Amino acid sequence: DMRVYVDEALNSEVSGMRELAQSLAPKRTGFLASTIFTERVGEWAFILGAKAEYTYFVEFGTRFMRARRFLSRALESAMPSVVLLVNKAIEEAIVEARGT
Repeated sequence: DMRVYVDEALNSEVSGMRELAQSLAPKRTGFLASTIFTERVGEWAFILGAKAEYTYFVEFGTRFMRARRFLSRALESAMPSVVLLVNKAIEEAIVEARGT
């Protein structure tokens, strides 16, 4: 089933994306990095975020503090490999469906 292949590929990449965001997060105390999460919201959709109340201000900055784009950078860096893995998973499912 193609869904199984794509689901496995997405789970792997989403987990890696969370770890990358945690490594990119600024760490004064480490609390922000510890609140980073991924959550499934649909069949092939997910959320990458952080639960710290000040996440928005760190990610996008304020007029007093420059932006420290740790979530969006993790997402941007992972997207090419997500697309490749999903394409590969679809190809594997097609090959399996053909029986070759």
